[in-house]
Amino acid sequence: MRSKLFQRRFVVVAGKGGVGRSTVCVALGLAAARYGLRTCIVQLNTQDDVARLFGCEAGSYAPVPLDPDLPLFAANLRPTEALREYGQLKLRWKALHHLVFENDVMRRLLRMVPGMSEMLLLGKAWHMEARERRDDGTPAWDLLIVDAPATGHGISLLRLPQVILDAVPVGPMAEDARRMKELLEDPLRTSFHVVTLPQELPATEAIELCELAQTTLGVPTGYLFINAVLPRLLGDTQRRLLLRAEPTVGETQVRQALQSVEAYEHWREAQQAQVQRLRRAVHLPVVELPYVFERMDRTQVELLSQAAVASMETTDTRRRVGEGAR
Repeated sequence: MRSKLFQRRFVVVAGKGGVGRSTVCVALGLAAARYGLRTCIVQLNTQDDVARLFGCEAGSYAPVPLDPDLPLFAANLRPTEALREYGQLKLRWKALHHLVFENDVMRRLLRMVPGMSEMLLLGKAWHMEARERRDDGTPAWDLLIVDAPATGHGISLLRLPQVILDAVPVGPMAEDARRMKELLEDPLRTSFHVVTLPQELPATEAIELCELAQTTLGVPTGYLFINAVLPRLLGDTQRRLLLRAEPTVGETQVRQALQSVEAYEHWREAQQAQVQRLRRAVHLPVVELPYVFERMDRTQVELLSQAAVASMETTDTRRRVGEGAR
């Protein structure tokens, strides 16, 4: 059975900066494309370009293909280009758009309006989900994976439609904000996922973000992805025997190896404490992703993608069994 992650067309992935959010987006995009879903990873004016992981040129405003054999694309949205497209859609005449928007006064004015750049980017993402169509009239995208900004900016982005509606309750901008809000709150179209690391500060932020999503933001929540979880190195018996070993003074290499094993085990224990803390505190299905020891490239992303699918399937099965038992 296909994971519920791929049953919503608009997926928002959020989390603290540095937790591997963009990499997780790519891994999920690869999995979706292998299911045959026409998928686009949507980044919002970021320098962390996912296209480079595939050896492609930097992603552009227009979606670029990432793999010749898969329906996988990436777009890196920019406010200037979003404004140009928005103006042409609203005014329906390039010359008039140029007169209204392509002048220094309007550019300065738009930069002064709080949240305008974010509104344009969110509006473009909404347009990709709601308006872009193929020749046969079906949606252009089976799945859009939005790589949201780091936590604080990501929260502001999700709150923005309501902020706009509170400030400007009527008019074209209000209508656009209302449609974006409807998309973000629609459980049949949208799913909100959080990425974190098994470390104290990212875990704390993830717990707060999950709670905020469920109580304040009003977005339909999905999975909590715990990224970079260390694999178990030794069995319990092996670990006890190795850590009790007492090599002679001359066995320097063996002693160093034992010290490395002990340090690794302490590191993993600290991670597992945070994993259990997250599982207790967050009421979302949890997906653990393995630590990647190699430099992140296409091969490593493929492996991470496979691990993500396997973990999601296991998590979904456990939840179904648990719900059936009740």
